[in-house]
Amino acid sequence: MKQLTKCPYCEGNFEVQKVKCLSCETEISGSFNTNRFHVFSSEQLYFIEVFLNMEGNIKLVEKELGISYPTVKNRLHKIIEMLGYKKEKSPVKNKKTELLKKLSDGELSFDKVMKELKDV
Repeated sequence: MKQLTKCPYCEGNFEVQKVKCLSCETEISGSFNTNRFHVFSSEQLYFIEVFLNMEGNIKLVEKELGISYPTVKNRLHKIIEMLGYKKEKSPVKNKKTELLKKLSDGELSFDKVMKELKDV
């Protein structure tokens, strides 16, 4: 779900005046500005900072953070989701997955799947 950052009526900025913990019901009053990044943990914010500093180069992020390529991709996808964007699956990946499922289910022969994969 996308976070509201602007008034849907006049597009003015929001100002939060009170926050409340849903667990212990502690309340804090004051003037708080909102932004789309307040939902991230400090670890996620650090990841975003490193990602931007490395100009989006996943291999450099992997090296800097000492984590695997799939871990970088998973963290990035989680952040993208949290910002309210949904990445569409590649039609090529969908086709390959569909063909492999048909092979697994015995609907297509190995040779037929290999021929179809060459066309993808």
